[in-house]
Amino acid sequence: MRILVSSALLLGLWFLLSGGLWGGALGTGNFYKATISLPQPDISTIAARAQGLGFWIRLQQGLEVMYLHGTELCSFCAPAGEESFFGFPQLYLDGELFLVRLDEDCYRLGIRPSPELRGAYEVIVRPKVNLDLTVIEQEAAGWLQQLGIVQTPSLQFVELAPPEKPQPPAGARLESVLYALAIAADWHDFARERGISLFGLRIKVIVELVNPEVTPQGYHLLEEARAGELMRVQVPVSELVRLSTDPAVRFVRLPYEPHEAGGG
Repeated sequence: MRILVSSALLLGLWFLLSGGLWGGALGTGNFYKATISLPQPDISTIAARAQGLGFWIRLQQGLEVMYLHGTELCSFCAPAGEESFFGFPQLYLDGELFLVRLDEDCYRLGIRPSPELRGAYEVIVRPKVNLDLTVIEQEAAGWLQQLGIVQTPSLQFVELAPPEKPQPPAGARLESVLYALAIAADWHDFARERGISLFGLRIKVIVELVNPEVTPQGYHLLEEARAGELMRVQVPVSELVRLSTDPAVRFVRLPYEPHEAGGG
C-alpha cells in the first residue's frame, strides 16, 4: 500500500503540473464520499487483516473495551487515555459494526457504517494534495480489498459538503448537534472540536421515551441507566437518526452537564 501511496503522490503532482489533463482532479481540504452495500461485514477477516497490517484496534464487547496494536494486546491502554496512545491506522470493532480511519501521506480515509442507509458503509476521503479521482478510487479500493471488506468494489465518489447549520430531517426527534455529528465527514474530529465525548463508534445520549414501558429495539443500544421515561444509553453514531424516528422515542439529546451554583 505504501507503493500505491507513493505512486498516487507522483500522479497527483503530475496532474497538478499538467493542469489535470484527465479531468476529475479533487481539491485539497474537501471531502468525497462513496457508498457501498455491506449488510454483513466479515468482522473476523477484517480484524485479522488489520492485525497483520499493524493497525491500532479498539475492540468493544458490550461495555467492555480492549486494545491491540497489531497482534499485541495493550495491557496499559484504557478508554480514559485513548487519544494519547491510539494512533493511525485505526480499526474500531463493536459487535457487527466497524470503523476504519487512515492518515496517509496524501489523503485521509475513513470507512464507517452509513447513518443514512442501513446495511451500507461509507468510504470518505479527504485529499491532502490535488489528486485525480481515478487515483482516489484506486487507493480506496485497494484498502477495501486489503482489509478483506469487499473484493471487487465499485466506487463512485461525490463531494461531501454538510450544511453550515444542519437541521434534522422531518420526523427525526434529535438534537441538532447530534444530527450534525452523524453527517459530519469525520465523527471523531467533529466531536473533538465541539468537546463531545465518543466511545469508539458510540456516543452517550439520553433517550426520552413516549412510554417508559416500551423500549426501542434494533439500534445496538447499550443501556447504562434508566429513570422513568429517561434512558441513558451508548448508541452508535450511525444509528442516531434512525433511533430518533422510532415511534417509542420522544427525543434524543446529549446528557445535561451539571454546573456549579452561581456559575451561570
